[in-house]
Amino acid sequence: MPHSLVIPEQVLSTAIALVRDDLALAATVNRDYEDNFGGGKGTVVNVRTPNTLKARRRKLTADGTAITTDTISESTVPVTITEHVYSAVDVSDVQMRMEITDFTKQITVPQVRGIVEDLENLVVETMQALPESLTIPYDATKPHLTFTKARKMLRDLGLPAEGLWAAVGTGVYAELVDANALTDASQSGSTEALRNANIGRLRGFTVVENNRFEDDEIVFYGRDAFTLAIRAPYPPDGAAFTASQSDNGFAMTWIKDYDSNVLKDRSIFQTYAGCQSMQVKRLAKDGTTSLVTPAIRVRTSTVPA
Repeated sequence: MPHSLVIPEQVLSTAIALVRDDLALAATVNRDYEDNFGGGKGTVVNVRTPNTLKARRRKLTADGTAITTDTISESTVPVTITEHVYSAVDVSDVQMRMEITDFTKQITVPQVRGIVEDLENLVVETMQALPESLTIPYDATKPHLTFTKARKMLRDLGLPAEGLWAAVGTGVYAELVDANALTDASQSGSTEALRNANIGRLRGFTVVENNRFEDDEIVFYGRDAFTLAIRAPYPPDGAAFTASQSDNGFAMTWIKDYDSNVLKDRSIFQTYAGCQSMQVKRLAKDGTTSLVTPAIRVRTSTVPA
């Protein structure tokens, strides 16, 4: 596409598609995204959480007796947007005319991948902020026992059997491979966004290797254990080209303008982001509810064997 015909909405759609394809760990957590910063106050946004109801029961012989009705009220959890994640690049007229033949490949792709890397770091930092569990033993020759115990703990908290994840450091992943503990990654049910990651299945968990973790680190979790809240900044009125868009679990603003101080075009991709661990409602058999954190963090070097 000639540079003079670059359309902001098309560039942004391409960028968001790139984010979708490149997200790895961030693709495994809940994402709350919009193309504006509404729904909260200041830098806080209210993330909706699933409602929990206990079904009621009565005898068939109670015909004619009034039923008991419940009220559904939407629950929200405040999540603070803490980070302004952006990539800004200056491009000279010479570059635009003589060196850049494909704006998407040469400008958009590097910028977006830089943003993805930073978001991945933000998710890992949030996971690593969890307190370490010292109650789950680990034996490198029998790592499946650790996964079995972690699964029971999460299931006892009310998490469904589907959608359980285990993010591990490269050292733990190597031990899982050596112990032949992982099943074929093709059976993992992983999303397209994880197609290039080292993944496998073990005791009901989809195991994802990530070199941002410590070698001996494991985080067991369900999808709703963490929320990555994303908001697109409002497009500024004074920019030459600008657009804001949300799609595929992501929201972003793109600006292309001219900086007369340096006589260069400037391409800016940006988003606001915040990530935090979430508490979810656990429904007991008696109908009472409690808040629990559906995630467990383990350092294999510090737990008993």
